[in-house]
Amino acid sequence: MKSKLFAITLGLALLLAGCGGGNFASKDGMANAPASSAPSAPSGDWGGADENYWGMGEMDYAPAPEAPSETDMPQGGGEAESIYQNPRAKLIRRAELHIQTERFDESEEALNKLVADCGGYFEVKSVYGGGRRDAYASRSGEYTVRVPAEKYSQFFNSAGDLGYITNSTESSEDIGERYYDTEARLKTQRTKQERLLALLEKAETMEDIISLENALSDVEYQIEQYSSELNRYDALVGFSTFQVYLNEVGRVTQEVGETSSLGQRMAAGFQSSVRGLGEGFQEFLIWVSYNIFLLVILAAVAAAAVIVGRRELKRLKTRESREKKDE
Repeated sequence: MKSKLFAITLGLALLLAGCGGGNFASKDGMANAPASSAPSAPSGDWGGADENYWGMGEMDYAPAPEAPSETDMPQGGGEAESIYQNPRAKLIRRAELHIQTERFDESEEALNKLVADCGGYFEVKSVYGGGRRDAYASRSGEYTVRVPAEKYSQFFNSAGDLGYITNSTESSEDIGERYYDTEARLKTQRTKQERLLALLEKAETMEDIISLENALSDVEYQIEQYSSELNRYDALVGFSTFQVYLNEVGRVTQEVGETSSLGQRMAAGFQSSVRGLGEGFQEFLIWVSYNIFLLVILAAVAAAAVIVGRRELKRLKTRESREKKDE
């Protein structure tokens, strides 16, 4: 029995030794492989297409982007800071403001000062009305204002000083995923550029040099495209956009809401009726001033018709009285 147990144990030991030796042999075989087995740069027919041959193919997959620092966090104030706490967020913030004012010049001057105080600038500035041919027409202005993202709340909260805000709209867009994906692709292309430059220094034949230069041209084009895209994203994230519509009115339309009391609503209705009557009379006078000559002609025609009618009526009465006397 002991001899059988010894034989089984010895057989297992030899089997394990044989397997271990095979593994060590395979590792030694890989370690002792000649250096000439690594691919070398071809002389001639590369063509710039087979990037795997040069060790470029593995760079087609963009590496995972690094976590952004605190400076990459959105700098806008107000509600967005409490909603978007993702440190990878890249927010594009926009707002649209419709403002009525009874003093257009003062409101426009206040807008210019507010933009300067916030360190912003006008991207578009258009004013309509107030020309020589429509000097007394109501003016309106359309402004596209860009202010630093950290000044967003300051500009938005101060816009009420320009006049009465009839409507305001805010929106935010997180482009963090697109931004970091573009940033990773840019890093990949720059790594390719470095490798191609290193290979270009070692190239010996003219065909290899031409192929590498063509590949470098393609990579540099991609780098330029991704860089431009990142610069555009940085501009949109770094500066918020405000679309401001400033309208000159004779009276600010601030109506009483449905939540007001009955007395307030009735008083507002009476005041509105009085204002409507006054405005209607003013509009009538303006219409008369535009049609004064037509009215004069019509009045003259009407006066002539009355005179002729009276004469004809008097003649008829005279004839009737004569006929009665003759009878």
